[in-house]
Amino acid sequence: MGADIDFMHRIQALGDALVSEAVAASDYAPIFGSFCDRLLEAGVPIFRVHIATTTLHPLAEGVSLTWRRKDGVLTQMHEHGASLRDDWQASPIKAMLDAKALSIRFNGDDLPEAACTYPLIADLLEEGLTDYYGLAMLFKEAETAFEQQDGLIASFSTDGPNGFSAAQVEAIESLMPKFGLVAKLANREAVFVNVLEAYLGPDAGQHVRKGQIALGSGDMIDAVIWFCDLRGSVTLADKLGHEGFIDLLNDYFAALAGAVDDNGGQILRFIGDAALAIFPVGEGGMSEGEAKARAMQAATDAIARAAETNGNRRRRGLTPFEFGIGLHIGRILYGNIGIPSRVEFSVIGAAANEAARIEGLCKTTGEVLLVSEKFRKGLGPGWRDLGNHEIKGSKEMRLFAPIR
Repeated sequence: MGADIDFMHRIQALGDALVSEAVAASDYAPIFGSFCDRLLEAGVPIFRVHIATTTLHPLAEGVSLTWRRKDGVLTQMHEHGASLRDDWQASPIKAMLDAKALSIRFNGDDLPEAACTYPLIADLLEEGLTDYYGLAMLFKEAETAFEQQDGLIASFSTDGPNGFSAAQVEAIESLMPKFGLVAKLANREAVFVNVLEAYLGPDAGQHVRKGQIALGSGDMIDAVIWFCDLRGSVTLADKLGHEGFIDLLNDYFAALAGAVDDNGGQILRFIGDAALAIFPVGEGGMSEGEAKARAMQAATDAIARAAETNGNRRRRGLTPFEFGIGLHIGRILYGNIGIPSRVEFSVIGAAANEAARIEGLCKTTGEVLLVSEKFRKGLGPGWRDLGNHEIKGSKEMRLFAPIR
């Protein structure tokens, strides 16, 4: 009797700790590992615990964590389309969700038959599995949660000689709503961050998370400004149709914006078939020389990637794309613009406009890359002087292109 009361007290203490941790949780992976360790210490003989949730992320549709008694926690991001893989389609948890059930369990005489149906059970049997208990914690009303796959799925495996006792199952069931609270809060915060970074970029997203959302709030910064634009987009859209043009746009942005991202630039906006990015200079950013060097490397990489992508497109019988890149440096306002109820985090100022107009002159000069004299200063030889060109809204500007 005393042992049962002591067990109940340990489970109660673990549940109380989970509720406290839920308030401050921004990542539940460390909490999950600690939860499993403490559950084992409390007297529940687990050797494997697996949890998973869906997420909203441009690169992944879900995240899972697997704790093993000897190895600790393994975190996995599951790319879009992972739910079609054979291992998920043949999993007991998938069968549970398809039946819109909240739990599934295999132990004793059920295990051999379950092993024939579910490869995971067969694998766990080789590790000594005696009891498998899967369950779902829903984050919405049941019908909506099953339809939207909004919740936490979990499975607990033991190699204890008698499987899970009734008290141990009861302990798991009492703790899961509390751990579900931790997961729900942390997952909602992760989705919030993912969406901000996907749509605004990491730096702008961080500004917004810190509360910089009021119209007109922002800072004057120095930055290298990158502007690129697709050539002949109207003709291409008519020629390729909706799906073909979207496919081309994605290839084009993967080459150009991907090069910016990989070289430390911040992509601020996709404007139709154009992209605006910056390489910040000064406090919290780079030196002017480093910003220029990174922007030049991004341009070099973008041109090389585009050539490779266009080669692949030609081999597949697809239309290649052409583009222009303009690079400039100057002082800009980095912050919120728009109307009070609808703001956008971006950059404004003469230098940003000039970068776009420099890129526009790629069409008339026949160059892929044009830079201002201010940008070229200090970069050394390797440039062709194209002379002065009229920049709308500005004085004439001396432009340069790389030596071919």
